[in-house]
Amino acid sequence: MQKILLALAFLLASLVLPAQTTISSVYFELDKHELSVTARQTLDALALQLLAAPDYSIKIEAWTDDRGSESHNQRLATQRAEAVQQYLADRGLLPGKATVRSWGKQNPAYDNSTEETRRLNRRVDVTFSPVFFSDYRSLQNRLSAPAEQLLRILPDREQQITAAQGTIIKIPRQAFVFEDGTSPTGPVELMVREAFSPSDYVLQNLTTLSDGRILQTGGMVYIGAQADGKPLLLAEGVSLTVALPTRRVDPNMELFYGETNPDNSINWVPTRQSFRQTMKKPRTEIEIDPATSARIMALQVPEYPEPLVPKFSGNLPPMPRKPVAPIAPRPPQKPTWENAQRKYGYGYGPAMNKMTKKRLKKAQKYYQTALANYERDSLSFIRLHQRYLNNLDKHQAALVEYETAEQKWKNEVVDRISTIIQFDREYYLHEYSKNLQTTIRYVGKYIQRYEHYSDLENAVENIVERMMRYRNTDGLATANANRAVTKALYRQHIGPKIMDSPAYFSLTELARRKCGPDTLHRVTHRMRMNCGLVAISDSLRANIREKELLEAATTQDAAVALNAYVADVTRLGWINCDKFLDDPAERVQLVVNESEDATIYAVCRDISSILPLNRYKDGSYSVSGLPKGKKVSVVSIKLKEGVPFFAMRDARAGDAGALNMEYKSMTLRDLREELKKLNI
Repeated sequence: MQKILLALAFLLASLVLPAQTTISSVYFELDKHELSVTARQTLDALALQLLAAPDYSIKIEAWTDDRGSESHNQRLATQRAEAVQQYLADRGLLPGKATVRSWGKQNPAYDNSTEETRRLNRRVDVTFSPVFFSDYRSLQNRLSAPAEQLLRILPDREQQITAAQGTIIKIPRQAFVFEDGTSPTGPVELMVREAFSPSDYVLQNLTTLSDGRILQTGGMVYIGAQADGKPLLLAEGVSLTVALPTRRVDPNMELFYGETNPDNSINWVPTRQSFRQTMKKPRTEIEIDPATSARIMALQVPEYPEPLVPKFSGNLPPMPRKPVAPIAPRPPQKPTWENAQRKYGYGYGPAMNKMTKKRLKKAQKYYQTALANYERDSLSFIRLHQRYLNNLDKHQAALVEYETAEQKWKNEVVDRISTIIQFDREYYLHEYSKNLQTTIRYVGKYIQRYEHYSDLENAVENIVERMMRYRNTDGLATANANRAVTKALYRQHIGPKIMDSPAYFSLTELARRKCGPDTLHRVTHRMRMNCGLVAISDSLRANIREKELLEAATTQDAAVALNAYVADVTRLGWINCDKFLDDPAERVQLVVNESEDATIYAVCRDISSILPLNRYKDGSYSVSGLPKGKKVSVVSIKLKEGVPFFAMRDARAGDAGALNMEYKSMTLRDLREELKKLNI
């Protein structure tokens, strides 16, 4: 992620479509800087191009002729450039889009040898370069570019910074290292992006999904660092204290880290770390005696029973196929004498009002043959229609059988998925208990080397999570092994065909509900509490709190405690203040009719979530799992010939069929203004 942001300027340059650069020149009277009628007409035409382009850059350069002093001509050229810039600004030129250079009488395009060449030198050139986009990623990079903040710090001192939307970041001394482990000696640039509103989420392509599960967000922040143009990492054992501003604190919110998917979207990974509301010092040390170390090492964690790998009787029956409705036969059309006459020329123009005997005979023969065929086909139609009615009755009976079979099949799939989910949870707890025991002994043995365990329980939890992610007590890849076992169960007893079907997500949601809420973090906390780790952690925390109280808290720290989510962050990149959606309402699907490539979001205002819509082959986009009745704003953006088109529509989940969107072409400025309406 850091490297992506460091290369942002390159991406913006390389992913836009080439566009024609135009130069417009306006001319001035001798020693004047006022715009003439012709000059205003030229700039009016240029302003129309500004308003039509999705994005652009402009260069304004001003000159004079060679008469007059250097300082006078420099001042005159500056006045001419400002007159052009202000005129364009009054007609829509965006601040910051123009670069201005006043040359005076330097670098003339003509030699000032005649009155005509002097007139040509008394001018301002406006170079206009429109920007068009090759794909949505290039558009999104351009849209989100203003959100990035660059903040400079010195690496050898403890510092606190406040970002534009109120995020506070406390950085300890020597917090960063290069990839080779060396520390920067010069200034460090922090790259910060904040996303606290629906428009921020869309502009930065952020959604609220954790492995397909819906999250409710309290805000997202990106933190990156670089020095000397090279990316930095957090040093081992160092954490940043981050406070995310909020109007109302929800105690159920937890810290999530963002991982980048192959399609450049973000998947949020839970850390099972709750937020607090105090800005503690980055490092507060206390003396820990050997007795405390021995007490920690003596803690015993009962091993959680290893679950049996589930076995299912027989193979999963194939997904029932919905019976195809019979097609009603078409009745034959009775021929008419008038049509037979027209076929052989009668009635077409004044010269054809009377038929020859030969043509009349052919028409009569054709008509008699057509009548005979009609009578034959009518008898056939009666038989076919009766067969259709019989098949229709059979189809209705088959539909009833299909619905019964489908429900039975769904129940079987849900039962199998819920059994696998339950096994996965039980297996996780089994491995967690073994790793918790190993971690407690490790921490107890070496705790005197790390006397800054202000939250022993959280420190142990972080180590266990890392062990669970990479290796177990036997040196095996626990998480990978567990994931491999679970994947094998899904492949063997569910099958890739079902897992790739549109119905799989809804079936998985039903299975999760059948299993009940995911209480892994509660069970693991109970393990830590029952073995005595929490009691020791609370005791150490109380000792540290007594030491911290000796130092006066700042006014700012006291204010943050009232309206912020505070956490210690141990890695750079995206972080999120989230909780899993726990809504008892019926889950429904939202469908949007769209046959072209588009990026579509469902902004769920009632639950503070934003979800991506996935494209299907039938010319539609959809998302599942929305709580029925919730307010949803559907936002769609697509590109046509490099120009962004935008559509937005409000709906309620489950209250409407497939939605149709009405698009309008947009400049980047207009697109940002439209997205701000999501925040109302």
